Amino acid sequence: MEFIKPGLTIDFIGRRQVFFGLSATVVLIALISVAVLGFNRGIDFKGGTKIVVAFKPDAQVERAELRQVLNDFVTKETGKSDAGQIEVQDFDPGAGASNERQDFLLLTELTSLVSDEKKKALIAKLKGAFPGAQVDVAKEGEDRFFLVLGEKAKITDTYAKLDTLFKAAGYPKFKRSSDIQRQIEVNNFRALQMFQDEEGNLTDDVIKQREANAAAQMTKELEKRSDTRYTVTIEEFKTKLEAVMKVKYGEKFIAVQSSTSVSPSVAGNMMNQGVVAIIYALLGIIIYITMRFDVRYAPGAIVALTHDVLVVVGCFSIAQIKFTMPIIAAVLTIAGYSINDTIVVFDRIRETIAKYPRAPMTSVINHAISNTLSRTILTSVTTLLAVLSIFLLGGGLIRDFAFAMCIGVVVGTYSSIFVASPLFLTLHEAFEKRKTEADAAEVTLAST
Repeated sequence: MEFIKPGLTIDFIGRRQVFFGLSATVVLIALISVAVLGFNRGIDFKGGTKIVVAFKPDAQVERAELRQVLNDFVTKETGKSDAGQIEVQDFDPGAGASNERQDFLLLTELTSLVSDEKKKALIAKLKGAFPGAQVDVAKEGEDRFFLVLGEKAKITDTYAKLDTLFKAAGYPKFKRSSDIQRQIEVNNFRALQMFQDEEGNLTDDVIKQREANAAAQMTKELEKRSDTRYTVTIEEFKTKLEAVMKVKYGEKFIAVQSSTSVSPSVAGNMMNQGVVAIIYALLGIIIYITMRFDVRYAPGAIVALTHDVLVVVGCFSIAQIKFTMPIIAAVLTIAGYSINDTIVVFDRIRETIAKYPRAPMTSVINHAISNTLSRTILTSVTTLLAVLSIFLLGGGLIRDFAFAMCIGVVVGTYSSIFVASPLFLTLHEAFEKRKTEADAAEVTLAST
């Protein structure tokens, strides 16, 4: 299938200044938006809580209804009219539990339901129950209390004291652990992994039995050991949400399977790491282009890739669509898609130069782009149809990913034709001009 008839050459280079101006304007708008509006960061980059809730397999549960339940719960607990960012997604618990229940992943910006006053009261009680102990609390994220005793105490006795103290304070669900217990758990996990590697595929029953044996052995070990460092994590969020779910759904609801909080500082680090990943990807592409072609081709590819990335992130900033980890993945995918299209054009330019070494460079580039245009249109349209289907029919974060890909496919195709190739021509002309000036200088020097 060919959209462009063989032999037809379109003058893409003739209006390169117009397209340079258009691209510069769009990129400038994107930069201003990022600087002024910033990003609407998702929970991955802002911090929050991820909760997995389980229902019976035959329960008819709508995501919209779950979202409303979570929204009402958060607004009631915080006393605010706006619950902030809330997401509800289907969650796959794995092959072993997929037929036993249906799970949903709930995401909210809320990380704690324990006020600062309650935390101070708990710290005072801990210091009273453990004289001379140092007590600290996590500044953000989960409600974790760190207890350091003045001298070693039996782990089981310390656990019993902590259980009594926190239950009396009105917190029935919490986790407590010691440094020794965490080390034993790590060793048990490694031993189970080695056992699985040595024995090959194991049934779920065998794995569960192995885990039960390890847990029983750990319990016996902890009865003999003493420690000075302990951590207690209050599960207030999980406890209250579970109670609300039981009232709302009754027997349909099974339990809150897990609750994980992401602190703002950790989320900020993830954002920085995502940006670094994009930069590393661009650097790798630069090195590849320079090695495969020559220095005249690389700047055009670099500018085109940077142009594509800035336009995509600028659209997310302008529209204030949530910027999450899947969007970082989308940006990296777009970079790969764009450079692939650019390399196809550059390959054809190089082939045409070798075939017609005396032809004007503008004619060579127009001929190369025209010859690959049919392939470019087919690739872009088929890719766009796929991501457009996901955007229109999908939901949640996958829709945001598809939105980024839709923009990236269009912009990546545009930049390969109207940014990368014209920039190659500009650099080629600069190199030729310098070469001509150098040759003229040599002739003048020789004549004198």
